[in-house]
Amino acid sequence: MNKASFDKKVKKQLWFLNKKEKQALDQRLSSITDKDNVNFNKPITFANGYLRENVFRSKETKSYSIFVTLVVMMFAYVALLGLFLFGLITSLSGVQFFVNPKVELSTTFVILTIIGAILLMIVSIYLIKITTSYFTKKLLEHKFNGH
Repeated sequence: MNKASFDKKVKKQLWFLNKKEKQALDQRLSSITDKDNVNFNKPITFANGYLRENVFRSKETKSYSIFVTLVVMMFAYVALLGLFLFGLITSLSGVQFFVNPKVELSTTFVILTIIGAILLMIVSIYLIKITTSYFTKKLLEHKFNGH
């Protein structure tokens, strides 16, 4: 495997890093030379080592922190999926109004409702991505610093 595909696979493996950590990763990847004894055929091993050394330095973790993280993660996903489904159902009921109008509503109001529902779905998907990134990082931090 060449260095470009190695860099790509490492960055794909570490997608959840924040902007500052991604810049540090880019610097680390660009500073790799043949003398560093890095096996380009094992990007996952390099990514795990990078996380252990640079991102998740030794931190004390409480025994209940994994449980709290999982419970909060569950509630966050339920809330965000609820927002997404609310936007989806609202947009579908707006479309149903155009197909089979049973009540007297202004077309402008229905169109604005559909646009708002679509925006709500887009925002909820974006928030799900951020939430997934945050909890992935927290769970990996617990894995690397766990006892």
